[in-house]
Amino acid sequence: MAAMHETIERLRTFIDTAILPFSNEWEEREAIPDDLLADFAKQGYFGAFMPAEWGGMELDNLRFGECCAEIARGSVSLLSMLTVHNMTAQAILRWGSNDQKKRWLPALASGEKRAAFALTEPSIGSDASNIATSVMHDGDNFRLNGAKKWISFSTKADVFLVIARCEEHGPTAFLLERGTPGFEITPMKGLLGFRAAGVSELTFDNCRIGTDSLLGISGGGFSYVAGHSLDHGRYCVGWGCTGLIGACLDASVSYARERTQFDRPLRSNQLIQAMIADMSTDYTASRALAEKAAASRENIEPESIMLTTTLKYFSSKAALKAASDAVQIHGGNGCGSDYPVQRYLRDAKICEIIEGSSQMQQLMIARDTFSSAARRNRKRRRKS
Repeated sequence: MAAMHETIERLRTFIDTAILPFSNEWEEREAIPDDLLADFAKQGYFGAFMPAEWGGMELDNLRFGECCAEIARGSVSLLSMLTVHNMTAQAILRWGSNDQKKRWLPALASGEKRAAFALTEPSIGSDASNIATSVMHDGDNFRLNGAKKWISFSTKADVFLVIARCEEHGPTAFLLERGTPGFEITPMKGLLGFRAAGVSELTFDNCRIGTDSLLGISGGGFSYVAGHSLDHGRYCVGWGCTGLIGACLDASVSYARERTQFDRPLRSNQLIQAMIADMSTDYTASRALAEKAAASRENIEPESIMLTTTLKYFSSKAALKAASDAVQIHGGNGCGSDYPVQRYLRDAKICEIIEGSSQMQQLMIARDTFSSAARRNRKRRRKS
C-alpha cells in the first residue's frame, strides 16, 4: 500500500513539473512531444494497471483511478492516450492468445509499443454494433476494408485494436499493426478538445492480415472484446473527469482569492461563492462515486459495470458544469490561453461524448433501474 501511495505522489510531482506548465502549449501545437511520452513510458505509467507478470505496476483499481484523475488534472489529451492504450492492453490480456500476450503485453506495459482502439466510424458512433468496416476471408488470411474516425493516440500507436464486420459471424476484433500495406492514418486538426491526443481518421484498403491477428472469437468483437474495453474506458474517463472537476476547483479558488473587482476580493462575491460551492460538492460526490466503483471492480461485483457507467455519466456532466463555471469566474481571462480553464471546458465537452455519450449512459442506467425494480418486486411476491 505504501508503494502504491508513493506512486501517486511521484505522479503528482511529475504532473506539476513536466505537464501542467506546458499543457496549453501542447494543445495549441496539437501534439504532445515525443520526449514527454518517452519519459512517461520510462516511469512505467503506460503499464500502471497491467499485471506484474507482463512488466506492469499492477496498481489496484483505486490507485489506477487516482492516476487517471491526476493525469487529467495535467492533460486530458494525455489521459485519452493512456485510456485507449489500456483499453487495447486489457482486451489482449483477457481475450488474447498466449502468443498475442507474449508478443504485445510486455511491450505495451513498458511503453516500448503503444496502442489505440479503433471502433468509431465516420457514419457510426453510438450505434457501434452496426459498423461498416468489413473483413473477408482471403485463403488462410483476411482482407480488411473500411474506415474509422476520431481514434485517439493513432498518430503514435504501433498496434490498433480494430472492430470489423466479418462476413459470416458479425463484429470481430483484430490487431492491426502500423505499416500494414493499405493502412493509412490521417491526423485530424482543429478539434474542439483533446487537440494533443493524436486523433486521426484511419482507412483500410484491402489490408491483408493473418489469422494470428484475430483477437478472441469471430463474432465476439462487439459484445465481448469491445464491451470489455469500453467498460475500462468509461472507468478511466470517469476518474479523469473527477480530476478535471478538482482542477477547475483549484483554478477557480486560486483566481477568486487573487482577483479584485469593485475594490473587493472576488471571493467575497456570493454568486462566485455559489459556483465554488457547487464545484466543491460535485467533486466530493464524483470522488465518492469513483471510489465506490473502484471497490466494486476490485471485488468483481456484478454491479461494477453499472457503477462505472453511473460514474462516467455523473462525472462528465459535473466536469462540464465545473469547467463552464470556472471560465465564468475567470471572466475574459478564462477565454485566453494564459489560463487553463478554457482548455478544461473544451476537454470536458468531449468527455460527455467519448466511450458512450451521456445519452447512451442514461439509457443504460434507466434500463438497469427498471430491471432492478422488477427483480425486487419478484422477490417481494415470493416472500409474500
